[in-house]
Amino acid sequence: MKSKIVVIGDAPLVLGFKLAGLEEAINVSDENFQEELEKVLKKPEYGIIITNERMLNNIDWRLKKKLDNIAYPVVVPIPDRAGGSREGDEIRNLIKRALGFDLSAK
Repeated sequence: MKSKIVVIGDAPLVLGFKLAGLEEAINVSDENFQEELEKVLKKPEYGIIITNERMLNNIDWRLKKKLDNIAYPVVVPIPDRAGGSREGDEIRNLIKRALGFDLSAK
C-alpha cells in the first residue's frame, strides 16, 4: 500500500511544497485549519501530513490528544517565518512514536 504526503497550511507553506513538486496540498486559514485536518485524518491514503507548527499548536486539546496517541498518519509540523516553538515534536520523536521504538538508541 502506497501512502501519500499531503500539506495543510497557509499560502507560503503550500506554495513552497507545490513548487517542490508535491501535488497534494490544501491551503487553509487559521479558522478552517482544524476542520480540514480532521477531514484529512479520516482518509487512509495519507501517511504523512505536513502542516504549520503554529496552526497545529492552536487546535482543540481533544484533537491534540488524538494526534499524540496515533502512529499513522505521521503529522510533521513545520515552523513558519516566525520560527519554531518549544511545543513542536522533533522528527526523531515522531518516528519513534510511529514505529514504537527509537531508531537512534544503541
